[in-house]
Amino acid sequence: MGELILEIFGTVTGLLYVWLEIKHRRSMWIVGIVMSVCYIVVFGVEALYASMGLYVYYLGMSLYGWFKWGKKTQQENRPPLRPVHMNSSTAWFSAGLLAVVFGGVWVALKFLTDHPAPAVDAAITTLNMVATWLLTRSVIEQWLLLVVANILAIILYAHTGLWFTTGLYGVYLVASVIGYMNWRRKI
Repeated sequence: MGELILEIFGTVTGLLYVWLEIKHRRSMWIVGIVMSVCYIVVFGVEALYASMGLYVYYLGMSLYGWFKWGKKTQQENRPPLRPVHMNSSTAWFSAGLLAVVFGGVWVALKFLTDHPAPAVDAAITTLNMVATWLLTRSVIEQWLLLVVANILAIILYAHTGLWFTTGLYGVYLVASVIGYMNWRRKI
């Protein structure tokens, strides 16, 4: 029962997080901290280790994002942080990061755990990690990585019976498309 309550609360904070992300608001990072703690527990109980690890990563990135976005908007009376397109060096770095992290996470899940779907969970985790790193830099293409990750997450979480979380990722999928379009207008 406690896990279900945490899943529901994580879902609610996840919805608030994505709304704030679409709006490009710094407060999303605080909501991300709360959501991360909820899902660390939920995914740990379900033995979805890469998803659990992803939320540990989100916890750290939420702290980092909060300070990075605050620092950028406070420097020299700068205007609010605006979305940007990915440059070629960031694209190459991101592609390399995707390949290396996916390989490492997949090997760990496949050979060191009893994970029911190591490749899918590794892909979800890796895509979300790189997307979150890009988000801290306000790179618009992070939304495209999230579209793919959210489709995979819907499949995995539905398969494991985490229905509130599956619904949340359905909303995330729609929000990823809306977020991309909204950010594109701000560039």
